Amino acid sequence: MTLVTVTEAKANLSKLLAMVERGEEVIIGRAGKPVATLSPLKARLEPRKLGALRGEFWVAPDWKEWPEEEARALGIID
Repeated sequence: MTLVTVTEAKANLSKLLAMVERGEEVIIGRAGKPVATLSPLKARLEPRKLGALRGEFWVAPDWKEWPEEEARALGIID
């Protein structure tokens, strides 16, 4: 784990990203306090399945229609 200041992070972003690609974690601090971390993305082990949420939620058939009062307020209808 490496701690760098915001200024160092700006000046050395490519080097820091190379460190992250090697699996290291970089902490960016401001005024001596940790603010953010740069860390490697964790790859998904399984590919996503299309339709995995089928049947889990419902969409109303009139989902595109605005209630009249809101449509008027937004200027969609006169």
